[in-house]
Amino acid sequence: MGSEFEIALSVIIVSIVMFIASLLFKDKGGDKPARFAFRLFYFFTVLFFVVISANLQSSTPLLDVLSDICVALTGACLTVGISWRCQSNIPISVIFALAILYFITDSLVGNYSVQVAYTYNVIYSLICIYALLNRAQGSNVGDKGMALVILINTVLILVNLASFTEIISNEFYTQFRVTLFIFIPAYLAGLTIFLFSSYMLDAHKALEVQATTDPLTGLYNRRFFLSQSKHILRTAERHSEPLCVMMCDIDFFKKVNDTYGHKIGDKALKAFAHVLSQSLRGGDILARYGGEEFVAILTQTTKEKALSVVERMREQVEGLLIETEKGVVKLTASFGLCEVQEYHDIEVSINRADNAMYTAKSAGRNIVKHYENILV
Repeated sequence: MGSEFEIALSVIIVSIVMFIASLLFKDKGGDKPARFAFRLFYFFTVLFFVVISANLQSSTPLLDVLSDICVALTGACLTVGISWRCQSNIPISVIFALAILYFITDSLVGNYSVQVAYTYNVIYSLICIYALLNRAQGSNVGDKGMALVILINTVLILVNLASFTEIISNEFYTQFRVTLFIFIPAYLAGLTIFLFSSYMLDAHKALEVQATTDPLTGLYNRRFFLSQSKHILRTAERHSEPLCVMMCDIDFFKKVNDTYGHKIGDKALKAFAHVLSQSLRGGDILARYGGEEFVAILTQTTKEKALSVVERMREQVEGLLIETEKGVVKLTASFGLCEVQEYHDIEVSINRADNAMYTAKSAGRNIVKHYENILV
């Protein structure tokens, strides 16, 4: 094809641009450096088409070997990058074993190296698609876009493979080669765009989590709780559904910090938060309100049912044992409940539940008090 050299040059330029763009990729702390594998993918793509361009001018055995090495490493680096990023359970050793197997097979079969390279890329593509659609953190739109781009490329490769078995006529194959070469820059661009999108969506999600959750306990924070409560109140009022607010506070928590240290205190807070969250349903919202205080909205819950739920919660906290080097830490907590009457302002119900909670503390702690019964 007369235009192959020019197309190879355009792919080199596109690959260099994409390589520069990949320098902006940043992995989260604790993740394996997938960005490094992606940079190697673009680097070996550039190198591959430099070798191809040179081979079109004057073919030599050395250029053929370099071409095989680049094909092996390009597929391996992309697959490793995607596998690391998606935390896939596919062993990295298998990916590099495929690269070595390709290189050995290609050196043995000689004239059929194109089919071997295509087959090798199809296998890697299927691994990438599987990893992207089964990402441990959940696949976002960018991941699904990458999977689609890789799938289209795989289909084109399979069509090209079919031409060698004479399933497809030579005339179609000649036209198809033009399509394939033209598609490569679009493939690289699409891959990079969706990869950027995936990283950006992850960053947005991380910021959202940071803005809405308490970093120690993993529960929602006070700001998010107050924001979400407005929607819950409107829905409950519209459908005339019962709603309760719970406030609770760990008894003598300062003594835990003073006796065992803040590290054990943090451990106790996390264990306490876990017990609370395990006792609530999916529609309920639990948040750390501040310090050792926690607040929850119990949706579609009457006063009687809420008292039963919170009493069970209190018993589970009382039975909680936290092992430390200085001995076992036991916790109790005081709970206050309020059935929502003012649907326009959650603060009213929070204050009433808070008053009930402090009444529980005054009454001896480790008990549940309802707002209507605080004078009893």
